Amino acid sequence: WTFLIRWVMTVLTVGAVYVGLPVTTLRPLDEANWGRLITLLGRACFLMGLGPWVFATLEAMLLVPRRGLQGIVQVFFVAVVSSPFGFATFFLYNFCLQVTSCF
Repeated sequence: WTFLIRWVMTVLTVGAVYVGLPVTTLRPLDEANWGRLITLLGRACFLMGLGPWVFATLEAMLLVPRRGLQGIVQVFFVAVVSSPFGFATFFLYNFCLQVTSCF
């Protein structure tokens, strides 16, 4: 099941990166191009996507007193890995794993 879920998540991410990014680059996400509902949903999805990043980083910050120096290092890595840049890097890593598994 893990392999199948990884393929589904890769297909969704490839669709978002290779279809969604060029389309929204050519036609920005505003009411004139997409309408009020799509614009509202796009902004809501963006804010919901920030949720895991913010909460994971806050959790790591709250656990610093218990973990000491390791907790400080963990805050940095949690913030970087769960950020949008970290997500893009993780996508690229998973994509390479999927391509490698085909051969």
